[in-house]
Amino acid sequence: MTIRTVARSALIRSAAALRADKLTLVLRRWLVRSGLSPRLLAVEMHETPERDAAQLRRQLEWAARHFQFVDLSGFANLWQEYRVNPRLWKITKPPLLFTFDDGRQNNYTVAAPLLESFGTHGVFFVVPQFVQCSPQEARQFYYSRIDIREFPPSLPDEETRSMTPDQIADLARRGHAIGNHTYSHVNLRTLPGSQLHHEIVDSAEQIAAWAGQPVNAFAWTFSWDSITPAAWKLIQQHHRFCFAPCPGSVDCRTDTPSLIWRIEVEVDYPPADFRFMYSGLADALWGRKRRRLRSRLTDALAAQSTHPHSS
Repeated sequence: MTIRTVARSALIRSAAALRADKLTLVLRRWLVRSGLSPRLLAVEMHETPERDAAQLRRQLEWAARHFQFVDLSGFANLWQEYRVNPRLWKITKPPLLFTFDDGRQNNYTVAAPLLESFGTHGVFFVVPQFVQCSPQEARQFYYSRIDIREFPPSLPDEETRSMTPDQIADLARRGHAIGNHTYSHVNLRTLPGSQLHHEIVDSAEQIAAWAGQPVNAFAWTFSWDSITPAAWKLIQQHHRFCFAPCPGSVDCRTDTPSLIWRIEVEVDYPPADFRFMYSGLADALWGRKRRRLRSRLTDALAAQSTHPHSS
């Protein structure tokens, strides 16, 4: 256990003991309802195995009491409505969008039906190379490209498999959004520029062919800074939304669809942990990184625009 993990656990325990998470949720709801703080929330999840289905349902039941579940189009429409006329933005609870990374098969069998039972749809970010793995290849791909924490490969085979093209198409037909998570789950910051088109554009085209609809959303892999200005520019040219693995609430007044913050809340988080993340208490902890990321990307693109022939 790292110092960072110990500090995080202590902070969450303290927040729960002081009921800071509960108070923050009440304040958040009041601010949204009054129009003083027009914020949206996007959640990032990964594996949703059958063994944790009951935990996921309990988390969704809790979240439904504090948030208004929306799909990707609802998320975008509420955002646009506020930008057009803030006075007409009448909601009673903060909007909440669920997203799932990597396109794991248990997202299809467990997460999607549960979301539908709550009357909502999610965004499922898939990895074409993972989708095209045989059952024998999937486990190797999973541990070499997706779960690279050097944990012992102890998961059962059914938990290391991707959705199939037919399952992706079925999710799209049922109203879920299918997103792009790079072609082979690579770190875009360390990727040679010559490979960006394949990982971003070719990937979107392949996913669109399976889903039978355009791919509007992209989510880059790994950490908050695993991105370059060149990659971000290409993402914007081919996607309407870009989701960052950088915690924070989306502020309708200042944020843009090209850089959407997401908080990570996994299915197996204990109640104190997921309540802390949903409450927004983690937003302040990541404020400096959000500012750094936004500045790094936008300043670099502005410089390229001013000096288009500079190397």
